[in-house]
Amino acid sequence: MLATRGNLYCFLIILLIVPICSSNFCVRTDLYCYYAKENQQYCSRGDYDDSLIGETWEDPVKEQFKQRKAMASNGLYRPRSALARAFLEKQRNDRTLQEFDKSEWYRVDSSRLSPELKSTFVQLHADEETKSFLSSSIEKSSWVWTQIWYLLAKAVLKHFWSITDINGWLKRGSMFVLSEAQARSLLHAARSGPEGTGSLVDVGAGDGEVSRRFAHLYADKYATEISSSMRKTLASKGYKLLDPEDWWRSQKFDCVCMLNLLDRCSRPRSMLRDARAALTPDGLLIVALVLPYKPYVEVTADHKPEERLAIQGGTFEEQASSFAASMRGAGWALRAWARAPYLCEGDFAQAYYWLDDSVYVFQPVPIEPGQ
Repeated sequence: MLATRGNLYCFLIILLIVPICSSNFCVRTDLYCYYAKENQQYCSRGDYDDSLIGETWEDPVKEQFKQRKAMASNGLYRPRSALARAFLEKQRNDRTLQEFDKSEWYRVDSSRLSPELKSTFVQLHADEETKSFLSSSIEKSSWVWTQIWYLLAKAVLKHFWSITDINGWLKRGSMFVLSEAQARSLLHAARSGPEGTGSLVDVGAGDGEVSRRFAHLYADKYATEISSSMRKTLASKGYKLLDPEDWWRSQKFDCVCMLNLLDRCSRPRSMLRDARAALTPDGLLIVALVLPYKPYVEVTADHKPEERLAIQGGTFEEQASSFAASMRGAGWALRAWARAPYLCEGDFAQAYYWLDDSVYVFQPVPIEPGQ
């Protein structure tokens, strides 16, 4: 009786998850999915039974039939179940990720850079901490029942909560930008002060995973976040929480982090002015910004920002140069910058996703007259 009931529960879960799977895979518009459907070579396993060979078939036709049968026996077929197709697609996506040259994440075309960006560029690479995050993402994406639970929970909760709140409650979707060693490289290039002193604040910190990897380079770490579920997570990781609106009025900080915030908040220019007011005279501003610049605000009705950053150009390098120039005009001196992937834990469709991130270290300087 118990076994029968257990089988029934499994069957009901599969019935629920199949339509969710078939409608959610490879539909992300802001994260790359390197699965090319035009390269699929599907054969239906049941279509290649030897009994179907006609007596009047010519030898070339028979040979083609046998080749297709061999393809089907080797797994090159299209399963009729949406869940089975999802597993097959994930396997192929993950194989493509494994073969991808990860040095591309950090490479720039120096011929397209402004002189300022050429002189301050710091070359990074996929170090051990980065590889560890990728390995963990691959492992988690293979936890079948956990991923099913995530999909079911998201399908229900999205009618009541924002995606950020859902991810915070589920403790999933963690991000990665800089490892500790990579952050040290940028701060060293920016001629930062001694480690273990001063204070850092991560504005719009999410679950704190991005800044956690290097926040301990400062003695005190603070954070702001509007999501209630994320705030609980931040508190559990040792961050001192500040008011999301008035954080910059409370005290001076040696480092302000705005990691992938400026293209997700409604008033990015105002946020930069707040950062300037909150920094000590020798303080540093760390900005991570996805390029190409495509702002999206989760909390507004039309998802458009009230303010836009002055970014122009068609390529990654042109937009990075344009952003640095606009920051210089607003009284920020660029001390160091790099290109890095904005990594995100994956799901059933793919082990992890990424966007092209530009990461900058700025320092406030007097604003030139006329600016």
